[in-house]
Amino acid sequence: MKKWVITSMLVATLLLTVACSNDSTKEKVATESPKEETTYKTKTVNNIDMKIGHIKTTESTEAKKNMVSIEMSFLNNDNSTVGVGAADFKIKSGDETYTVYPQGNNFGDEIEPNKEMSGKAYFELPNTVKKGTLVYMPLEEEEASWSVTIPEAE
Repeated sequence: MKKWVITSMLVATLLLTVACSNDSTKEKVATESPKEETTYKTKTVNNIDMKIGHIKTTESTEAKKNMVSIEMSFLNNDNSTVGVGAADFKIKSGDETYTVYPQGNNFGDEIEPNKEMSGKAYFELPNTVKKGTLVYMPLEEEEASWSVTIPEAE
């Protein structure tokens, strides 16, 4: 009888420990949810899958401006080499259109068939810009767009 009581207490303790650890994990995930990054839809233009990753904002050396970096990745699903560069993208906010920051370490290269390329596009924006539309315009014609939220400067 004594062994059965000890075994039952041990099993109950283990179950209670597991249940409590699961609850704390769920609580932790729930409190971290607001910090999660926004996920943007992958768009395909001319057989190239385009995906936005992390968007980061830092203060610029220019007064009242922020430097915004947008991570992007591209997969060439075409059977020939294609070129994509950060200069093909613009940010529209209100009545203004902003081009890439030319001194930034912006991506740009040719992508072989079935290969991937990733990099960042840099934009210097007024610190009042909180939302905008990232537009893919390789030849002055909009071919894809994403509504983006510009995070606070880190």
